[in-house]
Amino acid sequence: MRIGFDVSSLHGYGGINRYSRQIVASLMEFHPEHSLVLFSSFSRSRTEGLRRSFGGPSCVVRPVLPNPLALGGRLRKLVSAVRGAILEYCARDLDVLHLTRPFADRVFTGNLVLTVHDLFPLVLEEYRGEEAEREFGNNAALMLENAAAIITPSKCIAGQVEQMFPCASRKLTVVPHAASVEFRPTDDPPLCLSETDFGRNGYFLYVGSAYPRKNLPGVIQAFEGLPAAVRRRHGLVLVLTGVERHIRGLTGFLPSDREDSRIVALRGLPTGELVRLYSSSTALVFPSLGEGFGLPVLEAMQCGCPVITSDLSCLPEVAGGAAMLVDPGSPDSIREAMERMATEEGMRERLASAGLERARCFSWRRTADSTISVYSGIIG
Repeated sequence: MRIGFDVSSLHGYGGINRYSRQIVASLMEFHPEHSLVLFSSFSRSRTEGLRRSFGGPSCVVRPVLPNPLALGGRLRKLVSAVRGAILEYCARDLDVLHLTRPFADRVFTGNLVLTVHDLFPLVLEEYRGEEAEREFGNNAALMLENAAAIITPSKCIAGQVEQMFPCASRKLTVVPHAASVEFRPTDDPPLCLSETDFGRNGYFLYVGSAYPRKNLPGVIQAFEGLPAAVRRRHGLVLVLTGVERHIRGLTGFLPSDREDSRIVALRGLPTGELVRLYSSSTALVFPSLGEGFGLPVLEAMQCGCPVITSDLSCLPEVAGGAAMLVDPGSPDSIREAMERMATEEGMRERLASAGLERARCFSWRRTADSTISVYSGIIG
């Protein structure tokens, strides 16, 4: 097969970015019998970076797409139309065109595969005014109707897509994501905490964006409600990504001006440092109100880090009984779980072991194999 990808979403820290990088790399590694064509922007530096990372006998990079902001924000819709026309033209030489940011552009081609990570921009207030809301609002219905196959990372999201867009029901396949093999237990201490007294098993950890649905105020409130003796032994480390205005919105919840504050906020960490943070943490605290997959849960488990997560959305599906589930709407529920993790003998070790076992159910090889099966199903 000859498979095309729009790799505009390959760069960055978000879940879509990581998925896009990993699915391309995994198809190259585990299915080199197929050819990949990566459609990139005109940027010479990015094109050369892609060629260094992915170029080879089974993968070529074609810098044919204008940057979505090439003409500024006001003309983004026009540029999107041009990008869609270019992708449609290029797809004539492909067996499959796979879009991992599925609603960025309108594309009309017979063998179109979309990965729909979630539908939050259509239903959540926190996306109002953002580009994702415009993309989903303008293109989701049309693209889902036109697609030959639709991949979702969880049964939860598949159900939401089917409910909101009945036309998609017969096209859906659940293909879970996976954590990179870089995520594994290590005894190396995190360098970013060298100026703190947070040692091994000396802090709770949050990893992800600051969108309201991530429930960070609830995490901070739960931590602040812990007994003083627990907070003296355990800090809270927030590794933040995503939209700047949401991060700024956390300011009122962070007691940074207090001398006894035990909360540290970090940004832009490399993967190796994130691995060390997971491996040394008391637990990942991830009581999100809604996720498409919840990759930090799997990353933590793969590093031997116990997980406290939400009993809503897809998170119980991903955790598979190997995490402590809480009511994300109740800071008391989150606090009680954190206190048990810090004080109950054997709890942390039991959940770390269960998490490692659960993480073995996911791999990028399985994801790549399942994705190839989706492609095969539409080309016959």
